[in-house]
Amino acid sequence: MPLMTRIRESMTKIFAIFAGVFVVYIVLDWGMDITGRKDANRTVDAQMVGYIDGEGIPYREFSDIVQQNIDNQRAQAGADPEESQLRMIRDQVWSSLVTEKLYDTEIERLGITVSDQEIIDAVRGDTPPAFLRTQFTDSTGAFNRAAYDAAINDPRNKAIMVNLERAIRQQRLREKLQSVVLAGVTVAEGEVAQKFSDDNISYQTEFLTFDPSVLVPDSTVTASDEELRSYYDDHITDYKVEAIRKLKYVAFSLMASGNDTDYVRQEIEDILRRVREGADFEELASTNSTTPPTDVFFKHGELDPLKETAAFAAKVGDVVGPLLERDGYHAFKVLEFTTGKEEFIHAQHVLIRVEGTDSAAARTKALDVLKKARAGDDFGSLAAQYSAEPGADVRKGDLGWFAHARMVKPFSDAAFAAKVGQIIGPVRTEFGYHVIKIHGRDKREVKLRDIHMPIEMSPKTQGEVYQKAQDFAYLARENGFDKEVETANHKVSETPSFNREGSVAGLGNNRGINRFAFEGALGDISDALTTNNGYAVCAIAEIKEAGVRPFDDVKASIEVLVKREKKSGKTVDIAASLLKNLKPGDSLRTLAVGGNGVRVDRIDALKVGTATARVPRDPAFTGALESLSAGQVSKPVAGNRNVFVISLLNKSAFDSTLYNAQRATIFTELLEQKRERYFTEWTEKLRESVEILDKRDLFYR
Repeated sequence: MPLMTRIRESMTKIFAIFAGVFVVYIVLDWGMDITGRKDANRTVDAQMVGYIDGEGIPYREFSDIVQQNIDNQRAQAGADPEESQLRMIRDQVWSSLVTEKLYDTEIERLGITVSDQEIIDAVRGDTPPAFLRTQFTDSTGAFNRAAYDAAINDPRNKAIMVNLERAIRQQRLREKLQSVVLAGVTVAEGEVAQKFSDDNISYQTEFLTFDPSVLVPDSTVTASDEELRSYYDDHITDYKVEAIRKLKYVAFSLMASGNDTDYVRQEIEDILRRVREGADFEELASTNSTTPPTDVFFKHGELDPLKETAAFAAKVGDVVGPLLERDGYHAFKVLEFTTGKEEFIHAQHVLIRVEGTDSAAARTKALDVLKKARAGDDFGSLAAQYSAEPGADVRKGDLGWFAHARMVKPFSDAAFAAKVGQIIGPVRTEFGYHVIKIHGRDKREVKLRDIHMPIEMSPKTQGEVYQKAQDFAYLARENGFDKEVETANHKVSETPSFNREGSVAGLGNNRGINRFAFEGALGDISDALTTNNGYAVCAIAEIKEAGVRPFDDVKASIEVLVKREKKSGKTVDIAASLLKNLKPGDSLRTLAVGGNGVRVDRIDALKVGTATARVPRDPAFTGALESLSAGQVSKPVAGNRNVFVISLLNKSAFDSTLYNAQRATIFTELLEQKRERYFTEWTEKLRESVEILDKRDLFYR
């Protein structure tokens, strides 16, 4: 029985893994009802999270799949996903559902089916699916068929097997669909040979690169309006533009409120009260701290400033807090001190920078500060007034605790040679002159038990921020967006142009924002919409529909392209004229001597399939090189940016033996790449052929 229990547990784990992979296959009406919660009211529009070619996706089932993905991520990461991760999960589930619906429609249209016998053969045949075999294969690679058969035949695993067989059916349907779609995709022998040649044939070459921008002055090239218009007409598809929008918006950021801070402070003060009444501090820490306990000893400089000051001033057994640090409230108990090997000092300084080369003036100023400090002037005030260090007016020159290696050597050498309470200087470093006051030195290290309670935004605060945004949206519609912004003294931001499917800079990836922007009219004002950092109320500031960019808008860029083409043509003529001076057996280097805008390169082992910085990644260059025989020099070749003249000095032979050995591998590699690319493109065209309405923003803030 223990063996069978382990097998059953193994099968449960297998299906959990498998279900995670194929979760999108076993959902909704076109898959199966794994929730058992379908009802006749699913067709109500308000319950649909979206539509694919008129067929609704029920919100409840969509949210069930999202929740399953959230649970899986929580199990893997050990923590709840953040809001940005939740949006990503919802996007991934939506994309998968859309794709699966399209696949199912095609499967039905093509009449693709999977018989029960195929499923039986897959599960119970001689070669079970790899993901199942793995669970019953030991470290030596031996498959335990007996354990496998026992697991799949165990009546207690019936529910698991039913779901598993259904999922395998969906997988096989997808595989058959792929087979039909990719039936005509193949790789020609020439493609295999070309790939082998690119990776294996070595060229010894010398080539000239002619730079048209240097060789042909701008003043010698003109482009008439007629030529520009002709280029525009010939390349009209290059100037098609999608519909775009711009928004102006007021952002309402989500952050913890003063009430949230007070709540956490009261919680940690209550814990400290219980400690004073006799409760065990470490037990309370284990149940209330968000940070796990640690037994490490902390050196100076390894704790936040408030905690460090309090910890090293306390005694063993003291309970300190609450302290408000950047990551929330802390209360801690000092467990132990030990003496470390490294010494630390605590110091303040005033930095006087050297302006230009006048170091004497800087030193005189530093001596004046030193005199005032030794006379009793407050050192922090002197640092705020005189120090050139950024933030000196706030930190008062306080450097905290540091080890010798942390500071530049002249500074550390002087500071560590001084006594506590001593004011020294001026000390010259690469930053200028320093006046330094030593406050302490210590080798101690401390062990603490910490209760850490971060300050988190409460649902109440989030609701208040949302309501504040909604109130602004209402008033903006009543009084006008700009007027209400001025009345409430809000900051207005504006997005750059964006298309229907694009993320909106400053606002993030929220389908609701895109839907509002592309379904509304100029000047329309939104409700509070969810952003990466909170909420935003948006107004449509600009509308441009899809079309072709007007000639006048692109005329300047077309002129650059036309002139570039003309420069390239003139450069070809220059190269051809220069090439006439090349004598048989001459190196191309003889043509590049003193030639501004002409560069010569030589590569002794060039493989066109291997990218290097010295090889022009230009199809014209590659094509010309491959067409040459050893000893030949090409005519001038116009590339994307430059013009080339190529001399092929030598070329390795096509190794037929090696080709025959690698042919099958290359064929398989190219075929997989081609099939993957083709299926991806086919899927994208399938998505474009249907109307997809995404209404998720109505259900998720």
